[in-house]
Amino acid sequence: MHFETFRMKSMLWQGVVHTLLPLAGGILMLFFLQWRSTEEPPSHWMNPIGREGCLMAVAFSVLLWIAPYGALLALPILFCLSVISPAARIEWKTHAKNRFAAITLALMFFSGGAMLPVSDPVSPDRWGQPTFVENPNAPLYPSSEQFTWLMPSLEIVQSLSIRMPHQTGTVGAESSTFSLAFGLGVESSRMQQAIELLEEQLPFGQLNSEEIILHPILAHDTHRYAGGDIDTTLQVRLFEIRSTAIGSSADGTKIGEVICMGEASWGGQLDLLVIVRPLGHRALDNDRFAETLTLEWIGAMQSQVRG
Repeated sequence: MHFETFRMKSMLWQGVVHTLLPLAGGILMLFFLQWRSTEEPPSHWMNPIGREGCLMAVAFSVLLWIAPYGALLALPILFCLSVISPAARIEWKTHAKNRFAAITLALMFFSGGAMLPVSDPVSPDRWGQPTFVENPNAPLYPSSEQFTWLMPSLEIVQSLSIRMPHQTGTVGAESSTFSLAFGLGVESSRMQQAIELLEEQLPFGQLNSEEIILHPILAHDTHRYAGGDIDTTLQVRLFEIRSTAIGSSADGTKIGEVICMGEASWGGQLDLLVIVRPLGHRALDNDRFAETLTLEWIGAMQSQVRG
């Protein structure tokens, strides 16, 4: 079996496990509520949250695979559907306490699924051995792996595999994950290694990650990468790297740029490429979207698929 075939099947199985975890949590709560019940004769196992509540739980697991933003969109949609009719609202009044208990445990189980392991980051052969094969500054949640290279061209390249905690499908996965990561600022800790390497390329003195901010650059959210037998469009984000320790502006002084692009896989994993360039790097003008490195990265993924 080819390595990438195993990798893809592994991710699918992990996605299935992630999807079943909230159902397991809900079922466990149902058993607990049934065990506590004093009704004689014993009620049907669905009675504590109602038949509609059980159907909504199954629908939630399905939506994780097909809904953009996954759980973040599925939960409000299902809640609205569950109260749309007078009969549904009456059922909520009857089962509200038990439903909230089941939902809470199900979401706890679902959140734990983000700790399922990910596959190794994409690593093109021509890039050689990574400078770093782990990142001690990366957050523990969600599960991730990260390789970092300092290229001869003085570009700092990071290839990451990240578990998407909110969905297992690919619909809108790159966009939603980027929005969550950069909106909440969780990527700042992952940038620490890149900042340390960037410091070696700049004459500004020591850089402090707490004094570094990523300022979004207005650009299209997608970019087409075409070359050889590759022709694909990826979600991309461009940022200015600014240091608030340099200069007098509260917005910081630009010291470089970073471009991020990603591709999601069925099962809940996002493969992410991050490229950091210091201010004045020639590629900022003639290769703004990192065509060369990205094509090599995409090519490595495709060659693994072909085996």
